Amino acid sequence: MDEEPRLTKRQRRELRKQEKLQQADSSQKRKHVAIWLSVALALVLVAVGIVGIVLASRNNTTVQTSSDTVTVTDGDWSVGPKDAKVTLVEYSDFQCPACGFYYPLLKKLKQESGDTLRFVYRNYPLRQIHKNAQLAAQAAEAAGLHNKFWEMHDTLFEHQDAWSNLGNPTDVFVSYAKDLGLDTAKFTADLTSSAVQQAVSEDVASGDAVTVDATPTLFLQGKKVENTPSNYD
Repeated sequence: MDEEPRLTKRQRRELRKQEKLQQADSSQKRKHVAIWLSVALALVLVAVGIVGIVLASRNNTTVQTSSDTVTVTDGDWSVGPKDAKVTLVEYSDFQCPACGFYYPLLKKLKQESGDTLRFVYRNYPLRQIHKNAQLAAQAAEAAGLHNKFWEMHDTLFEHQDAWSNLGNPTDVFVSYAKDLGLDTAKFTADLTSSAVQQAVSEDVASGDAVTVDATPTLFLQGKKVENTPSNYD
């Protein structure tokens, strides 16, 4: 059996240098998003009348809103009171690495905001670059027909690496449905049904109407939030 070539001291130093650079880059990305979400949370708290919030950002991250607006309907997937004083809408792609990165941070934001925040999720699969995003969105919508949308939403993000690069993730999505206690035969039929595909298409059309061009895209109080970090593909 051939032995692996031994690295020289110089090569080992270079390898350690590259590892440190990668770790620093990942840390910086997390810090950037965490700061941005801290600002977003502060805006939510200010919007409901809680004063004394200090917005501090070492890298000058800012949150601005555009004139594009969205209106939430009873047909949207949402958590939080319908009469919450603040509404946050996310256009997202289950296969998008940036959306997967945001998932736990937005989950924490929802938890910390309590009843002051209504969070709405809308599908916006980037079909041209994420080959399984459309079917993943359909999996969530199909689970929603069984009252398990949010459970499938969480499962898809938490296991994003397991299905993103599969040639056909159908069997994996069906296994998730089974784990969630769904009727797998009905789920499988719903997965590619015209009703489910139409639901995803309507979300995409609504995103196109308000100039969504990347994921995740957020709307706070109906206004598009600009400068959302999303370059994590």
